[in-house]
Amino acid sequence: TRESSRKAIDIAVIKLPRISNFTDVSPLERFPNVSVRYIERPDDLKEPDLILIPGTKSTIADLLWLRQSGLEAAILHCHDRGAIVFGICGGFQMLGATVSDPDQVEAAGITQVKGMGLLPMDTVFRGDKVQRQTEGVLPTVAGPLHSLSGLGYKGYEIHMGRSEEARGALFSMGNVYGSYVHGIFDEQEVADTILKALCTKKGVSFESLGTFDARAYKERQYD
Repeated sequence: TRESSRKAIDIAVIKLPRISNFTDVSPLERFPNVSVRYIERPDDLKEPDLILIPGTKSTIADLLWLRQSGLEAAILHCHDRGAIVFGICGGFQMLGATVSDPDQVEAAGITQVKGMGLLPMDTVFRGDKVQRQTEGVLPTVAGPLHSLSGLGYKGYEIHMGRSEEARGALFSMGNVYGSYVHGIFDEQEVADTILKALCTKKGVSFESLGTFDARAYKERQYD
C-alpha cells in the first residue's frame, strides 16, 4: 500500500473473523514511522517485516478461515522469504502442528485440525479455562528477536487450549515466535527491542521511527 511504502517498518496484523484482544498490537501502532495494517485478503499482505496473528474467540474456526482464504499460504510464503511471524494466544496455537478439541470445547464441530506447522507443538483444548495475570522474565530467545532474552514482561493469559511443548512466556524457532501472554508488547522495552530488531534486519535506523513514551501515554489514559 502507499501508506506502508512511506513507513520505515511495515507490520501486517491478520484480521481474523473472531479476533479478540486486538489491543495487544497497540504499542506498536504509536510510532509515527511504523505502518500497522490489518489484513483480510492474501493480495493485501505484500511483503511485511513482521506478521502478527492475534488472539481469537475460536482458534479452529479462524485457522480454517485462514486456510480457505489463502492467507495461510501467503503467510507461509512471507515466512520463507524471511518475514518474522509472531502469534499471540490463539494465533500462537495456529502456528503449531495440530490443534485438537476432543470434547468440543470450542463447539466448532471438528475434533482435530492441522496447524500451520511453523512450531513443533500440539495444542489440546480442555474444559477449564486458564485466566491469570502473569509477569516475569522472557526466556532465551532465538533468531532475529534474540535481544528479547531476559527482558521483563507483564500481561495476562485467558485461553482454553494447552500446548505442552510451549515453555515460558515466549516460544521461538527461527523467525517464528509465539506467546500465550496478552499485553506482552506493553512494556516499552519489549516493543522497542522488537522494532530495533526489525530496523536492524531492514537496514534502517531506529531513530527514524519517531518517539513514543508508553508511560506518559498510560498516564494520559488514566487521566
